[in-house]
Amino acid sequence: MSTIAPGPRGLPLLGNLPQWRAAPAEFLLGLRRDHGGVVRLRIGPYLMHLVTDPAAVHRVLVENNRNYVRGKLYEQFKLVMGEGLLTTDGPVWKSHRRVVQPAFHGGVVNAIVPSVVEATGEMLDRWEVKAREGEPVDLLDEMLRLTLVTLSRSLFGYDPAEAVPAMKRIGDACMELMFPHGLLSEHLPGWVPTARNQRVRRVDRFFTSLIDDIRANHARTGGGRLVELVERAGWTDREVRDELLTVYLAGHETTATSACWALWAIANHRHVEEELVAEVGRVLGDRVPVAGDLPGLEGTGHAIDEALRLYPPIWTFPRDAVDDDVVGGHDIPGGSSILLSPLVTHRDPDVWENPEAFDPRRFAGGAGRERAKLTYFPFGGGARLCVGKEMALLELRVIVAMVLRRFRVEAVPGRFLTYGQSMISLRPRQGVRVRLRLREPVGA
Repeated sequence: MSTIAPGPRGLPLLGNLPQWRAAPAEFLLGLRRDHGGVVRLRIGPYLMHLVTDPAAVHRVLVENNRNYVRGKLYEQFKLVMGEGLLTTDGPVWKSHRRVVQPAFHGGVVNAIVPSVVEATGEMLDRWEVKAREGEPVDLLDEMLRLTLVTLSRSLFGYDPAEAVPAMKRIGDACMELMFPHGLLSEHLPGWVPTARNQRVRRVDRFFTSLIDDIRANHARTGGGRLVELVERAGWTDREVRDELLTVYLAGHETTATSACWALWAIANHRHVEEELVAEVGRVLGDRVPVAGDLPGLEGTGHAIDEALRLYPPIWTFPRDAVDDDVVGGHDIPGGSSILLSPLVTHRDPDVWENPEAFDPRRFAGGAGRERAKLTYFPFGGGARLCVGKEMALLELRVIVAMVLRRFRVEAVPGRFLTYGQSMISLRPRQGVRVRLRLREPVGA
């Protein structure tokens, strides 16, 4: 027998919108603690269920996934990304996924290693100057710039060069525009001349110009496997623009956020760092990595997996129920919204022992294969598993290994990072200021 799920009391009309807006991550973690793995709540006019129990997540993403679509909460994503893989469903999504998939297969993914190594080396050379001068860096800013360059070169055959600072500023604006704040201006038509709508138009012009440049560069040089695939697909200019932009924004943001949190976590656990530095020394010696080295960086991979558990880059994602369903023993009305949260599931004490601790050993020795399905899903799950998962994991191993080989990253004393202000990406709420200490060269 199914029941109505438990949940918090809310205010008239607003429901739980104030708590949602004030501290989303803390609010959702508290809902799981107080009410369980399926929680009923209202966010303004929207009836929602937070679903974090792994079996219930499996119901939504795998067992009955056809009943769950992107839905109303993805409408704001379309303001920036348009109709791409992230925002579409059904036949359109399937056909677009088939077109881009070959850019993310194993052999193609391994081919990006030189691009990642080159861009990371350029960043580390800049860091060496900073380290010698005793100047700290903002780790998140550095990772965002790095992944913009690596993604541009490896998938688009395009070097953004001087445009990187402007692209980062525009990317920051996109995160703000796509995050639902519960404001009246978010519901006004696009033709209303609000400050927000004007920002949307500026962002659209910028990205349309950027994609035009990328396509023109491909026409001249033939570079960029992903651009080649979408150009051959027979799509409209708008479809090409939306798909390339979706990969551009989602790909660099998630990888940058993941790299930032991984390096931060390692820096704050010296015993883990020492083990990884020894591993990198054994595998790489005094050279940069090649694709064949990456399987040997096993401990580095475990540390990245654990960072993705504690700090999944996309920490919430919604779905809308098409028809009535029963999830975790509770009624889900058709037309209502589901909110899945890897962050909350990954910190569930019923699923993970000592869930707040950073412990890469959780993933050693094939331990992940012994867990129930969807206890761990930093890249989503089911048919909508992130197309760029393998590329992101490869890039993270290269970046983390190259950083550890040359530098000790030290958190500025007194810095305790908080997260979860945006519902889009698990960016730290404040700057991630770190100091850099040069390591002695291998064999010195």
